[in-house]
Amino acid sequence: MSAWSLDFSDDQGIRGSLALSVDGNAASFDAQVVVPDVGVVAVRDDELTPPKRQDLLVVRSEGLWAELLCETPGEHWSFGLEAFGVRFDDEAEAATSDRGERVAVGFDLEWETPDRVVGEVLVGRAKYDLDARGTFAIS
Repeated sequence: MSAWSLDFSDDQGIRGSLALSVDGNAASFDAQVVVPDVGVVAVRDDELTPPKRQDLLVVRSEGLWAELLCETPGEHWSFGLEAFGVRFDDEAEAATSDRGERVAVGFDLEWETPDRVVGEVLVGRAKYDLDARGTFAIS
């Protein structure tokens, strides 16, 4: 099994994560973003076709497009997400439910070593500039 994950948070209270896991002929994607005064938006799909490349990881399904691109190995990755997620009032509800308000969500993020994440987070029609600390891992 192979997995790629990114976690981030900034001083505005915006925090989020994304994870792509590939196991043989199956892949799953999970993303979440918490925005103050908006709530939690979660995107989950456990039935994806695995990406064909290890340096350009692209997964697609109905209502989901995600791309993880290795710009410089060990130093710089780009993350793109365009999806419909489900909005919840809090993280506890997001962890236990799959019913909520459907909302558009997007990431246009860059991770640079050692722990910087910059870019934009989109929730509905709102755009949030992000300058955050973050951790990227490959396992």
